[in-house]
Amino acid sequence: MSVRLRLTLWYAGLTALALILSSLALYVVLQQALTAETDSFLESKARDLAASTQIVGGPLYAEVRLPDLDRFVEADVYAQVINKDGNVLDESMSMDAAGLPMDPNAVAVALRGQTSVQTVTIRGLHIRVYTTAFYVHQNQPLVLEVGRNFQPIEDTLNWLQRALAIGDLILVALASGVGWWIAGWSLRPIARITKTVQSIGDSQRLDQRVEYHGPTDQIGELVYTFNRMLDRLEASIAAQRRFIADASHELRTPLTTLRLNVELLRRDRSAEPPERAEVLDDVASELDRLARLAQGLLDLARADAGLHLEKQLVRADEIVREVYHQVKPTANGVALHVADLVPINLYANPDYLKQLLLTLVDNALKYTDSGGQVRLDVERDDRWVKFVVSDTGRGIASEDLPHIFERFYRARSVRRQRGTGLGLAVAQWIAREHGGHIAVQSEPGRGSSFTVWLPAN
Repeated sequence: MSVRLRLTLWYAGLTALALILSSLALYVVLQQALTAETDSFLESKARDLAASTQIVGGPLYAEVRLPDLDRFVEADVYAQVINKDGNVLDESMSMDAAGLPMDPNAVAVALRGQTSVQTVTIRGLHIRVYTTAFYVHQNQPLVLEVGRNFQPIEDTLNWLQRALAIGDLILVALASGVGWWIAGWSLRPIARITKTVQSIGDSQRLDQRVEYHGPTDQIGELVYTFNRMLDRLEASIAAQRRFIADASHELRTPLTTLRLNVELLRRDRSAEPPERAEVLDDVASELDRLARLAQGLLDLARADAGLHLEKQLVRADEIVREVYHQVKPTANGVALHVADLVPINLYANPDYLKQLLLTLVDNALKYTDSGGQVRLDVERDDRWVKFVVSDTGRGIASEDLPHIFERFYRARSVRRQRGTGLGLAVAQWIAREHGGHIAVQSEPGRGSSFTVWLPAN
């Protein structure tokens, strides 16, 4: 079942329910109003008839003189007076000398002092009968019955019932047609979205977008969200393609070097030991580069897969001290300094935090000439633990600063030096996984300062 049909059925069903309830309410209210008006009319007639009854004669002999009932009633109104024995004492001409109570049960009830109003059938006519007792002499009760033909009112109510039923059916049919049109008109943008999505899926062109010109309602939000998803998807696939291309390029160089060196060793088996050692050193260097590249690619693949690092309570000062002792032998004439360390605790992954600091310190040593300085500090700043790696090296050009955390990005001035272009990208991911970030300040020729901000708690 299509969405359009379901919406139409819901619309028609709700309309039908509203019409049925409103029709029932109208019918009941009108029925009660007409019945109440008839009952009020009969009660008024009975009160007037009772008030017009007279007693004639003396104290020893008295006679009840009834009023002329025909003067009080119309053609469709009936009246009669009944004694306690159930005999009719007088009746209006409209009763056509029936000589019987209109409602015998109501007469018995009235003699017990209770007034009643009932609908009875006399000679095929539905008559609304008001029955009450009144006293005129020596506490002898008389029963007064006043009735009115209720058939016209019932006919009117039956006509109203049929009219409401037919009208409700017509309105439900009309509502269904209108609902079908409104549902189609409302879902037209959805159809365009579906067509565009199918086109994108068939053509694999992620540069297409869904065009929408309308209010910012749910459909507008859907189009906006879908277009944003396409933007992110297009950017993600473009980054993936660029990543694959860059990784292929980075892998090609060491693999080519390794292949050439191995071929050289295979062809020149009589090479002197110094020459063989030089070739083997070159092979070892390229293998080390391949290992770093593979580790970087693995870390970034884990990041793209949504890996979340497990954290524990660690000593930041101890990790800084481990980094210092590990990189100090590779300083190569660069003075490496560590600030006075005080115990600082934070929740972090010790292995990845150490990898982050090693990356920053290794870069600082790599781009600082002999005789320069590299400094590693850690301190607590309110709610943050701040790691600072600063150097007096070559610095970073302003046009390169916005891109240094991109994968495989390397500034022109350092592209000939060893490196994979993945270290800072991995370092930024590690910082973000800890809920922090890396800030950079650099000036060409005067050095750089990398500050890692991690939450203390």
